Amino acid sequence: MGKADDTKRRVERAALTLFMARGVAETTTREIAMAASVAEGTIYRYFPSKDALALDLFTRHHVALADALLQAHQPHKKLKQKTEAIVRCYCEWADADWTVFAYHLLTQHHFLASLSEDLPNPVDVVRDVIAQSMAAGEIAKRDLDGMTAAVVGIVLQAAVFKVYGRINGPLSDHAPLFVDSAWAVLAGPKS
Repeated sequence: MGKADDTKRRVERAALTLFMARGVAETTTREIAMAASVAEGTIYRYFPSKDALALDLFTRHHVALADALLQAHQPHKKLKQKTEAIVRCYCEWADADWTVFAYHLLTQHHFLASLSEDLPNPVDVVRDVIAQSMAAGEIAKRDLDGMTAAVVGIVLQAAVFKVYGRINGPLSDHAPLFVDSAWAVLAGPKS
C-alpha cells in the first residue's frame, strides 16, 4: 500500500469515526483532517466534498455487503442452508468492522435514495433468494416483501440494539438464534 492509499484510508477511518460519534452533518472537514493528521485540503484530493466522502463510504460498504451475501449463499442448494449462510454473513460483516457496519445501518435512510438502482443491494439479495425458493415450491408463496423485511430485520434490529448497548459483544454470538428465527419466518406457521 502506497502513501496516498494510506492517507486516503486514514481520512476515511477518521471520517467514519466522527460520523458515528457526531453525525455527518455535524462533522466538519477540519475535524476529519485533524483526526486523520492531514491538512484539510488533503481530503479534497480524494473526495470533492464531505458529503461525497460520506456517500462513498456508504456505497462501497453497501455494494460489498451485497456481494458478500451473494457469495455466502450461492454454494448452497436449500433455502435453510442459504438462510444460515446469509445470517452468518451479516453477523460476520458486523463483527469484522463494527464502525463501518453501524455507519451503514444508521445512515441508510439518508443515502439509499442517492444510490443507482442497478447497484447490488443487500436486501435484494435476500429478496431474490426468498423469491426463488417460493417459485421452486420450497416454501409457501406469501408476501415476499414482508418476509424479506422480517428476515433482514432479525439481524438489523439486533444491530440497532448493539448500537444502543442493549446487545453486547459480537453479533455472531447470537447467530444461532437469528438463524432459527429467520427460518421460522420463512418456513411459516406449523399446521
